[in-house]
Amino acid sequence: MARNMTKFLMCALFCALPAAGAWADGAVYAMTNALGGNQILVYHRNHSGTLSLMQTIATGGGGTGVQLSAVDSLASQGSLVLDEEHHLLFAVNTESLAANTSASMINQDCQAGTITSFRVSGDGSLKFADRIFSGGLFPNSLAVKTNNNDGDDRGDHYGDLVYVLNAGGPGNNPVCSTSPNITGFRVNSRGNMSLLAGSVRPMIDPGPLDGTGSGVNCPPSGFPASFFCGLNPPAFPRSPGEVRFTPDGNQLVVTVKGTNSVYVFPVDEDGTVGTPTVSQAPGPALPTFFGFAFDKHEHLILTATFGTSPTIPAGGTGALSSFTITNSGTLQEISADVGDGGTAACWVAIEPMAGKYAFVSNNLSNPGSLSSYSVGGNGSLTLLAATAAPANGPNDLAVAVEGGASFLYALESLTGTVKAWRVNLAEGSLTLLQPPVAGLPVNAGAQGLAAY
Repeated sequence: MARNMTKFLMCALFCALPAAGAWADGAVYAMTNALGGNQILVYHRNHSGTLSLMQTIATGGGGTGVQLSAVDSLASQGSLVLDEEHHLLFAVNTESLAANTSASMINQDCQAGTITSFRVSGDGSLKFADRIFSGGLFPNSLAVKTNNNDGDDRGDHYGDLVYVLNAGGPGNNPVCSTSPNITGFRVNSRGNMSLLAGSVRPMIDPGPLDGTGSGVNCPPSGFPASFFCGLNPPAFPRSPGEVRFTPDGNQLVVTVKGTNSVYVFPVDEDGTVGTPTVSQAPGPALPTFFGFAFDKHEHLILTATFGTSPTIPAGGTGALSSFTITNSGTLQEISADVGDGGTAACWVAIEPMAGKYAFVSNNLSNPGSLSSYSVGGNGSLTLLAATAAPANGPNDLAVAVEGGASFLYALESLTGTVKAWRVNLAEGSLTLLQPPVAGLPVNAGAQGLAAY
């Protein structure tokens, strides 16, 4: 009888505990991108979608601080990415030497970038796992392909495949003598990273430095001198914007703003990539492709910073486009440059539950705004609201789901806050959940957002 009672009590105890690997509520992760001391802020997300700051943890590396632009220091999407399958978080560290103070200072900044990995605990808090050189200058975007192998993780082909976009050194940097590239890494279940042999592709061409050719090629006028064309950090209108795997993991996609190009690499079985198919938008200067996401039917949903303007820079001309990516890597246009009336339409997120709404962050729309689109089953786009919600210098966006609810989060770089909305699934409108949650540097380059 006593033995049976003990068994009963043990069963009751273990049945009351969450299953191994289970996550409680959710979390939102935001990156300070602070010069010399990059950090990740962890916000607990409860079931209603509201946030509360629960942890601040160092990446072990340094960010950019106020570099390029206080509201878009990395000029990219995907600088902080989450692998929910293996409970890992990855962050970039540009390792910049100084703030954006003079061309002579930046010209000599040839510091190799790094990547940091964290293990995600059941309550959403982070534990430092590893930090490794990124394989180039100014890493600004990451792509993760998960491997669902639950067996022995000692082999080379276990776990995540991570690619980093190293955006620094566009053209032939006279000091650093390098150019943008993508570099691959293998990651085991503990978050340890190792360079994937044969994965480096130093091929991202931002265009010539003399203003000739097609694309945004460092024109002699039209952009502030502080962009320092041809140096490190890269010039905002020229640099690569994002790297991401297609949903099936068979292709790797990179956007390059300067040549208005989309590179689609085939991914081999060993994780290396082959020769890319390159699609270039008509120009000569537009639409300056930036960030992208995939809808439920694997259509490419792509922002165009100045998509509806014949010249750049230009305010109020942000747009969103959609494409089908074929097996050969070519792009088939579905919707072209559907304008949102915003300035600097750069980041995009797809609502994950219904999958029929897209949200775009316009971070220079005085002071900023989010626009909303409906996404048809065939990938077609229709503007729902030019201003779906106001925001203060928003850059990165993230989404999360809880039960029957869907939430959208934006990093507001001007105020150093994270803003939270519930997505109304019937019509795609946004309902603000709480006052913006503070903790990030104010108008000092914070960028990078992920959520579950």
